[in-house]
Amino acid sequence: MSISDIPQVVRRRYSAFATSGGQQESCCATAQKSPNFAVDHGLYSSAELARVPDLSCNLARGCGNPTGFADLRPGEVVVDFGAGGGIDVILAAQQVGAEGKVVGVDFTPEMVERAREALVKAGLGDRDVDVRVADMATTQLPDASVDVVISNCVINLAPDKEAVYREARRILRPGGRLAISDMVLSGPLPSAARERFRATWAGCLAGMIPEGEYLDLVGRAGFSDIQVVARHHLGGEELEAMSRCPGREFCPETPPDDLAMVEGKAESLKFTARA
Repeated sequence: MSISDIPQVVRRRYSAFATSGGQQESCCATAQKSPNFAVDHGLYSSAELARVPDLSCNLARGCGNPTGFADLRPGEVVVDFGAGGGIDVILAAQQVGAEGKVVGVDFTPEMVERAREALVKAGLGDRDVDVRVADMATTQLPDASVDVVISNCVINLAPDKEAVYREARRILRPGGRLAISDMVLSGPLPSAARERFRATWAGCLAGMIPEGEYLDLVGRAGFSDIQVVARHHLGGEELEAMSRCPGREFCPETPPDDLAMVEGKAESLKFTARA
């Protein structure tokens, strides 16, 4: 698959997923496996999920909960890169309050339509909260107009991740911050396996790069004070589901031997940084 093909493939998969209305079974590690699991791995708590419409929960395909460690404050302006069905937009809006502003960007029109439905269901229809169609690397938002950029397991899908982080740096005010959850590699993969993942842009695995390389490009984009908040290694059912994100009917199956090669190396990384 060529670099130019990837955005179209991703858009097609998530458009079909949004049209379907989503699924209660998340392809990512958001299930509450123990009383402390959500806290330990930076995921949503039961109390947070109870404040979000079912539509957003069913469309959620994140690998973390950036609003849980972004330290959002009343009155702040927040932008969510890859807003999907709006779960993080809604949680952010609840934290910044009526005096704050939240903008979600997603390049899938069908997903944006669903997120807007969810905002109304969440009682945010009359607030300064919006989800719009835009690419993460070209948001068209004003320079230095944002306090916080969040993103949840979406930047890994972009072939040019550094361009996404340069855009985040452009729209953030001096001293603004990132709160990101994304997929990275914690160990090397055979080159042949990586090529097979990329040949179909397999779920959230094909775009993974090594953690050090990922954080280096964040630094090159102009960010400092990069702090890892939490990490969670995926295996078994989580890994298989992640390889076919957003769902089995939307993404080709990854051969079991290739999944075995990435076992213990696919990592959900949560980190913050400053502009």
